[in-house]
Amino acid sequence: MILKQFEVSHVEEQVGKDPAPGFTTYLQQMRVQGMSWTAEIDGKFVASAGLIPLWAGVAQAWMTVSDTVVLHRIPLARKLRRQLSDQMWLRSIYRAQADIHAKHERAIRLVEWLGFENEGLMRRFGAEGDDYFRYAKVTNGN
Repeated sequence: MILKQFEVSHVEEQVGKDPAPGFTTYLQQMRVQGMSWTAEIDGKFVASAGLIPLWAGVAQAWMTVSDTVVLHRIPLARKLRRQLSDQMWLRSIYRAQADIHAKHERAIRLVEWLGFENEGLMRRFGAEGDDYFRYAKVTNGN
């Protein structure tokens, strides 16, 4: 597995070009130098993830995956956990938060395994009008 700096084209390869209105614009905001990355396995982009700084010490965590991610879920999850912890420590981030679709059970299991805690339901939050949970990983500092 190779980690590369995230580029919008990586997600377009994973999920297609602009699968929802405004998605590509949102992806461009997610490309934060050194804080967003893509996992490449056997020449294919299988997942992209990162942190978007909101203000000092707080960041929004995000992740997109390809259909083939299930073939690599364990090494990818371990790499993600290490990368997330390292970035939070290096950048003095004491709170990382993530919005997870309420019906996406695999994503919920992953984010909880990464150490995030459910902070509550956000009704009709998504662009499609679906419910999402807000999860957060809060540390006591570096």
